[in-house]
Amino acid sequence: MQAFFEISGLNIYLQLIVTIISISVHLFATRNKERKESVLEVVTIYTLGLSGWFGIMSGLFGHIIYADEVARGIGWPLNSGFQMELGFASIGIGMIGFLGFWSKPFWLPFILAKTTFLWGAALTHILHMIEHNNFSPSNTGIVLYWDILSPIILIALYILYQREKR
Repeated sequence: MQAFFEISGLNIYLQLIVTIISISVHLFATRNKERKESVLEVVTIYTLGLSGWFGIMSGLFGHIIYADEVARGIGWPLNSGFQMELGFASIGIGMIGFLGFWSKPFWLPFILAKTTFLWGAALTHILHMIEHNNFSPSNTGIVLYWDILSPIILIALYILYQREKR
């Protein structure tokens, strides 16, 4: 299990792969049928819903069950109650996104909560690099980039979907 924590951003890579495969399977399975959703809607549903699901899993496994391994990768102190708080916040935000699979009114609240959370995390990572010289693998690189890019992707999909709907 320790080997999984040595791959910084593994959950991000898995999220990207699972999302692309899920969208592809859905679109392939409905290619010759009349779809009730547009391609953009399918992409948005899976991107938001799976972002929520991976938020739940990251919170549960990354910040609660394997909190010390994740803290080590980020360069944080071990045995911190903060990890459990972060885990439950991630689970709560993730649940809002996961519900977006079935109910579009959850999309905007999820995007707002996820954007605030991830851009706040990005700022924290950057401050830790500047103030504490923390260049641990999970404080920089793909984790930092994803904290910035993921909300941009979610916001863009939401705006495009709203325009398409009109």
